[in-house]
Amino acid sequence: MKKLVILTLTLALSVSVFVCRQAFAESVAPWNVRFDVEYGGDTFRYDLSENVCGLESQAEQRLFWHGAKQKRKLYRELVQMGLPTDAIYDYILPGFGKVADHFAYVCRNKIDAVVQFGKNGFTYRKSQDGVEINVKKLFETALSSCGKTLRISLPITTYKACTAEELKQYTLCRGTFSTSYASGSANRCHNVERAAAAVNGVTVGVGETFSFNATVGERTEANGYKASKVIMDGNYADGVGGGVCQVSTTLYNALLLAGFVPKAVQHSLVSSYVKPGFDAMVSYGTADLTFVNDTDHPVYIAAETRRKQLTFTVYGEANPFRIVRESVETRDKFAVNYIVDKNKYPELVYTDQTKVVVGGSDGVKTKSYLNYYLGDKLVNRKLIRTNSYKRVDAVVARGYTERGDALPEN
Repeated sequence: MKKLVILTLTLALSVSVFVCRQAFAESVAPWNVRFDVEYGGDTFRYDLSENVCGLESQAEQRLFWHGAKQKRKLYRELVQMGLPTDAIYDYILPGFGKVADHFAYVCRNKIDAVVQFGKNGFTYRKSQDGVEINVKKLFETALSSCGKTLRISLPITTYKACTAEELKQYTLCRGTFSTSYASGSANRCHNVERAAAAVNGVTVGVGETFSFNATVGERTEANGYKASKVIMDGNYADGVGGGVCQVSTTLYNALLLAGFVPKAVQHSLVSSYVKPGFDAMVSYGTADLTFVNDTDHPVYIAAETRRKQLTFTVYGEANPFRIVRESVETRDKFAVNYIVDKNKYPELVYTDQTKVVVGGSDGVKTKSYLNYYLGDKLVNRKLIRTNSYKRVDAVVARGYTERGDALPEN
């Protein structure tokens, strides 16, 4: 009898332990994957047991009722097979894609800032960092839930965009130069301002060649240019587009100070608005001003005409040097030859009444240098050109009699 009681108690205890274990297994379900994903106060729950309905026949193959260790092993095997990751995630955890779909609003494309340059200078399009859900990290973390609800902060990956501030490092002033055209005629001033406006706002890409003639176009009346004095065959003459060479020369010097050595053609006579050896004559179809952007970033050219002063500024990546121009010259002073011609200049009566018929110009030989400084230290002196300018003697008409003398009869 005693043995029967002990056996009965043992059986009852065994049944009780089995029932407790079964209840624990049903409540904890160590095979199950259940987690809450949180982002900015938004929570989304995933529960494997709620997503396997209708897939029971595949349960063993897809390891639905197996724990984290087996699921991770299967995951590694499928990855090694080269299968698409999204398909692997859904194979092991059906409906897993709904998590990323719920938080799709978090994602955004990376947008780099863009610099735009034109007639009115620089503008910068704002940047936007890219954001992407790190689905791989979310999946691998989710496999650790082991039947207990896991709380996961939505893992995201941020892709930093290039900002406007970063771009501004490559839109710095490299060099600037100004000349005055205040003494020019109305037509000459018009030509200077028209040509400068054509160059203003130009961007020269990396490796590109800038051409003054291609940018400004042919200097004709049809293109809006007017007649003014030009240097032609070593003398001053009337021609359409007079003054445009001052624009090319001003730009040439700005480019030199910006660290470039453009290809330029000298005038036959020295110019009044720049040092000898630093002029740049242009003539459509025959003489051009060109340079190659050999920096690692675009070069931007701005022109301003204000109060009869022309200024070119060249922008781009930082210029490591302070550049100073130097002209070493020898001069052959022009002479002044006076003429008297009553018929041609009847308005000139007295000897103190004069009229310049031909302007004089010194004959000049020059060597042009660029001096490169780091701080106050000269680190390089570079000869960039040698030039020889024609001497032209002035011709001045004057009257034929001294004041106080009787005028001769005609």
